[in-house]
Parts: sequence; structure tokens; C-alpha cells
Amino acid sequence: MAGPTMDIDARDAIFAALLAEHPDAFVSAVTAQGLFASLPEELRRTGLRPLEGPSSALDLVVGDDHTAVVDAWLQAIAVGAASCVVHPQAAPGATARMHFVDTTHRFGLYTCCVTGLEGQPDALGMDPVRPRLVTVRKDQRAVITDADPGIARLLGWTAEELVGRRAIDLVHPDDHQRAIASWMDLLTVPAGEARRVRLRHLHRDGRAIWFEITNHSFLGAPEHPHVLGEMLDITDEMAAEEALRASEQLLRRLTEALPMSIVQIDADRRIVYQNARVASTIGTTEGEILGDAHLAAGVIPGDLPMVTAALDGALRDGTDVDLEYGFRHPGTGLRRIDAKVRALAAPDGQITGAIICLMDVTDAVRMREELHRQATYDALTGCRSRAATLTTLDGSLATPATNRGVAVVFVDLNEFKAVNDRHGHAAGDRLLTHVGSLLRAGVRDGDVVGRFGGDEFVVVCRDVAGQPQARRIAETLAAALAADTAALHFDSDAGPVQILPRASIGVSWGRPGTVDADALIARADAAMYAAKKTRAGRVAMQIAP
Repeated sequence: MAGPTMDIDARDAIFAALLAEHPDAFVSAVTAQGLFASLPEELRRTGLRPLEGPSSALDLVVGDDHTAVVDAWLQAIAVGAASCVVHPQAAPGATARMHFVDTTHRFGLYTCCVTGLEGQPDALGMDPVRPRLVTVRKDQRAVITDADPGIARLLGWTAEELVGRRAIDLVHPDDHQRAIASWMDLLTVPAGEARRVRLRHLHRDGRAIWFEITNHSFLGAPEHPHVLGEMLDITDEMAAEEALRASEQLLRRLTEALPMSIVQIDADRRIVYQNARVASTIGTTEGEILGDAHLAAGVIPGDLPMVTAALDGALRDGTDVDLEYGFRHPGTGLRRIDAKVRALAAPDGQITGAIICLMDVTDAVRMREELHRQATYDALTGCRSRAATLTTLDGSLATPATNRGVAVVFVDLNEFKAVNDRHGHAAGDRLLTHVGSLLRAGVRDGDVVGRFGGDEFVVVCRDVAGQPQARRIAETLAAALAADTAALHFDSDAGPVQILPRASIGVSWGRPGTVDADALIARADAAMYAAKKTRAGRVAMQIAP
């Protein structure tokens, strides 16, 4: 751990100033862990009043000041000295200042001083131990006749002040009805029996203190009939229960606000909790068993084994699973559901159930598929996009073990600009779409036709044995284009128009592992330009060397 940033002389000066300015201050030595330790003899000789009893500085102050004390302690460790304003437990209405100084170079310990309480008695330590159980005696009218002196530590009233008061006067007004009902019930029981009730009582300062009161009836005693009340302070327990209830309510409200269905099941698949959305999706209710019938009613058959395996894995092995499956909703039809299955386990690792979160992602899936389609296919011709075509070519060249060779057929439309200029871009678009259809109809199953750009098309053919086979594929495509006598017919201002596709074709072939995609495309492109120069009829073809 790095040392404080303040040097030794500066720390000694601060410590000396504390001794000089506050000769009546309280002092304790502090370990590096923040716990109080026995005072070194040199500190005892300073005349400062030692802090006796507390285990740390936190024991000296009210709970609201704990954060300030911790912050000051951490600053003292980092810097060398720090202080903060506090309210001592022994005098909550008073204000004091707590100082921490790194004196480890002198005593091997830190020093904690509390100043500003010079008139305070020496006992500045913790509050006396607060009892949890006290007793009171009441007569048959519920008037207090005697009380344990320790009640002053719980309610702020001394035993003498409580004698002669009605017990109901100490009870919180909101609990009066319950207190009266419990007392009236006690009056009907035989002597020696008891009744228990939980009530809030009002502290002298107005705070509410929770007690579990066990009233023992001795009203039938011949001498001194009375009720003995054992009052157990359960404030901390009730605060914890209230915090738990608030936490549960928050979680339930949160699950109702989330745009998903949430189901909690136990180890037997019984539904412990579900939010409102679940009823409209899988149609279950709390307390039901989430059985195969519920799943089969909605999950499409092909995905049912996957869903069942996810639930079985969570409940059997504690496996967390994310999956997506098809679900047939009775009102909205086929949907896509994103499911997250999370196992729940006890501290000993035993699986106690699972949480299932279901979200309808139909729209997202459709958007994903549409984006994939837009990225994969040319919007005009329906052929593959340039990027998708190159990806296919790269993949084909990367699998030499199952691929004898790859052929690339490069098709460029001749006189395409003239079509656009003479008949308009709509006619050019119709020609591109028409050629794309001819090419897709003429290739083998598994071959990919892509629009490479403008009036260029590229066909990728995998598992082609050699150049002769590549030539035959190209010749088939050339023949399909040349044989297209129907072509495009439409009426224009100048009369009927017929457009026959004209093209130049270049072919290249390569063996996977010996050539890359760019080189194969370049060879086919060069062969296409060589074919274009020949001007051999409607379709010209050239094979790359």
C-alpha cells in the first residue's frame, strides 16, 4: 500500500496542534484495519481522555454519521490526516469533530481524537446495551402497575413514569384496534394462558418501536390479579420484513412494466410467479404446472424439442440457455419468441427452479431478415449483390477438399447505354431484370448469379473440374442469351419496340488454394473485354488462358 502524501513533519505538526488546542479531547489508537487498540504509553502521557469500550470510531457516532467517518478514515490513510463533524451516540444533540492522524511513524498506529466535547463526561463510548426483552405488569383495565427499568432504553420513558398509565396510550394509533381486540380476547382465556400480538409503540421522541407482546393472564390470582406482558423488541426484524416486502413489490412492479413475459417455476415446474403478459402468451396461471401440453399448444413442432431441452437442462443441470423459437399465437398468428432460461439454486447448489423471460421479437426478426435480404440481393434484378457474390467466391476458393475448381463467368451487356438513351431508364431496368432471370434459369443448382454493378453480371460456379467444364457452363449461358428471341416488347411514342439482349462473356477457372478471388475476377473481366472486341453477333464469349 502506498504511503500518505503528507510528509512526517506535517503530520507531526497537526498532531501537536491537536494536543495544544484541545487538552481535554478524547483519544484512541487505531489499527490499519480501523479498529481501536490499546493506547501507547506516549499517548497516555498526553493527558487526553482515552476512549474506553468502543471497538471502532463508528461505535462513537450516530448511524447517520457513519459514512462521513468512513470517508474521513480513508482520506487519512491516503493523505495523512483528515477530520469530519459528528454527533456522538452519548450526546446526539451535540456536535463534535473527529480527527484522524497517521502517527504510524511514531506509535505504529493511527490516532483518533474527538474534540468539541470538553464538558462531556469521560464516558463517551457506546450507548449502554439496549435490551430486547422487558416486562410490564398491568391490571384488568390494562393500566400499568409495574415495569422493567430497562424499558427506558427502549421507549425513553422510565418505569416510574409509566406506572399508572394505560397501556393503550403507548400504542401507535394505527394499531389501537388490534391492541384492543387482543386484550379483549385475553380476558376470556383461563388463568395461566397467554395471547401474542405485534404492535407498534411510540417512543418518547415520537419514533415507532415494534414489539411482539406476549400477555400472560394471571387475572384469576386470588392475590394481586394482573397481566404479565413480555415485550420483545422486533423493530429490526420488522424493518427487514418491510424492506423485503418493498423489494418484492418493486420487483413485481418492475416485471409488470417490462415489455416481456416473465415466469418463475419451481423444481417441479409449478408456476410460482408470472406477470400479466404471460396469460396472453402461453395462457398459464400461477400454481399450474408448466407442462408439455402448454408448450405444445403454442410452440411450433419443429422447435418444441429445443424448448423442452432448455427447460430440462435448467432444472436438471442448472444450465442457462438463450434460444429463439416459433410460436403460434391464437390471435396474431405465427410469432418469433426470444427466450432466456435462467436456473435458480439454493446456497448448497441444489436447483430450486428457473426464471423464464419471453420477448416477442417478430418485428425485429423481420427487420433482421429484411436487412439481410437487402445486403444479399440486388433490389432490381433479384440477383446476389456484389458483396454477397464476392463472399460466395471467397468461400468457394477456401474449400479445396470438397471443391475441384471454381469457374467465374463475367457477363457485360453490350449497347446498354444506347438502350437507356433511346428508350429511357425504365426500359434499361427491364432489360437488366430480364437478363438476370435468363442467367439464373441457365445455371446449375448451387451456382450463384450476382449483379456486379451497372450492366455487369458475375456467375460463380463451384466444383467445376477444369477449363473444359467451365467453357461448357459459359456456352450454356451464352446460348440462353442468344436464343432469347422473345426479348422485351413494349410500346413507345415511336411505335412498338423490341429489345434483344446483347452481351460479351468472359470465363476463367481456378483451383482452390492456387488463386484468389480478385485474380479470378480479373481474368474473367479481361476475357470479357477480349470477347467484346470481336463483336461476334449478339453474344461473344472468350475463355481466359
